[in-house]
Amino acid sequence: MFGNRYCVPGFGILGGTFNPVHRGHLLLAEGALRGLKLDRVLWVPAHLPPHKAVACHVSAFDRARMVELAIQGHPGFALSRVELERPPPSYTVDTVDLLRSRFHKAEWWLLLGSDTAREIPGWRSARRLRRLVRFAAIPRPDDPAGLSVPPFVQLLRVQTLPISSSSVRQRVRLGWEIHSCVPAAVAGYIEEKGLYR
Repeated sequence: MFGNRYCVPGFGILGGTFNPVHRGHLLLAEGALRGLKLDRVLWVPAHLPPHKAVACHVSAFDRARMVELAIQGHPGFALSRVELERPPPSYTVDTVDLLRSRFHKAEWWLLLGSDTAREIPGWRSARRLRRLVRFAAIPRPDDPAGLSVPPFVQLLRVQTLPISSSSVRQRVRLGWEIHSCVPAAVAGYIEEKGLYR
């Protein structure tokens, strides 16, 4: 049960390829959890994003497992396999529909990086999506226009790190350490499975 019985629970949806999940993602989720006073942040790994390929051909199973390892033990975080349980591609409006059908008495927030938030008007069924969910954006350290988002998006000023999944993949290829970028359990999984080599 979330909060008291008279309160509507608040859920945040944090979607992405998480290829791999890193400490920047964790800080973003923690900042949203506290800043929006959410009961839970649902991490939703994309099966197959409609607008970009998954680099290095890492499976959805492996990406979901890395998220699972990264968030284990955190009471405010949960893994959702909603996009992995249906055929790709993964459209946000479909994901939100499914989640709302499972937890219909909730307030829903879509958590985004500032760069992604500016793309919302061009998304599939964007108008309908705006009726289903509220939007919150976190400025990315590498986004010089990070404070510029559509007016319907709430901007959250939370601590983030200048880490990207592509930089983690590059470090692995070069044989550099990644423990400063990803949780130890994720680093161990990448090593064990030989990912990103």
